[in-house]
Amino acid sequence: MKEQDFMAHAIKLAAKGRLSTQPNPMVGCIIVKGKNVIGEGWHKRYGGDHAEIEAIKHCKRKFGAKKAMQLLKGSDLYVNLEPCSIIKNTPPCVDALITYGIKKVICGTLDPNPKINGRGVKLLKNAGIDVSVGMLEKDCKELNKIFFINQKKSRPYIILKAAQSLDGKIALNNSASSWISNSQSRKDTHFMRAQVKGILVGKNTAVNDNPSLTVRLSHNELGLTKSLPIPQPTKIIIGDIKKVTDAKKIFAKNAKVITSSRKSGLVKNNVEHLQYKNKNFLNAFMGDLLARDISSVLVEGGQETLNAFITNNLFDELVLYTAPIFLGKKSMGATNLESPLLIKEAAKLKLEKLEIFDGDIKATYIA
Repeated sequence: MKEQDFMAHAIKLAAKGRLSTQPNPMVGCIIVKGKNVIGEGWHKRYGGDHAEIEAIKHCKRKFGAKKAMQLLKGSDLYVNLEPCSIIKNTPPCVDALITYGIKKVICGTLDPNPKINGRGVKLLKNAGIDVSVGMLEKDCKELNKIFFINQKKSRPYIILKAAQSLDGKIALNNSASSWISNSQSRKDTHFMRAQVKGILVGKNTAVNDNPSLTVRLSHNELGLTKSLPIPQPTKIIIGDIKKVTDAKKIFAKNAKVITSSRKSGLVKNNVEHLQYKNKNFLNAFMGDLLARDISSVLVEGGQETLNAFITNNLFDELVLYTAPIFLGKKSMGATNLESPLLIKEAAKLKLEKLEIFDGDIKATYIA
């Protein structure tokens, strides 16, 4: 295998932690002696061993502790993200790499965490380890785009999502919206929910639609082993809910819920209300969510909520499911934004991906 093939495999391993590592990044690691892989691993869950430690342990299981020690000394290690150099939930990985005598470390990108950024590389070099950075860097950054936004913008990675008709409507005039998209699109939405730490709606959506805001897919559909729980994101509401019966599906089974508004809110077990003085508290609210380890948010709100995020330029992706139907002029549009003075002044997004789900078109845009 070529060097880039080893890194590509490390990235593939890292992606196995997509549903279980947040707010940590996804990291995969390959240890090579000569041209042979002697150990590999990935960060499997938040709070668990990092990828480098998993790869070392794999080497020990494969060859036995004594032989592994001999093989690890003088080996090359491929990892998609700079090895950590601080103590948080686990000891610093750089210490282990130095202890086991790794000769060369090839990492895809530096860690954007300002407490680590370049520090791990410096410590490894000071210990006499050859270090290179930047192999398949674009792919490595794309894999951990959530983590990079968290570190660089001090807020969650934000995805806006809506299901609309061909004429851009998300609900009838009476607010009915079930179901614009088909069952395949809704199944895909549940997979998106499984990949985020929070699902956000506005108060009107919470009260009028009474949604569950849960992931309703099996372990098999999610590609998870039975030993891992099906991820259920925190439910987030913008607005003050006065009583549980106003949106009882959201509060069912003592689910974790966070609400926010300028007024006092509901007091209940598993419910946290954040109160703000300023009228526009969206930026502050997002920062407070990240402080609670909600590193990614899927916004499924209605027109008013979508408008707020777009107006504040507070999103990273926009996902639109377009069904092959028309709902007419009296129906509610996905947005109701102020018009620019000139077409050239209109905000432009980048089309990232197009998918088709049994006639529905899913378009993913990058802000």
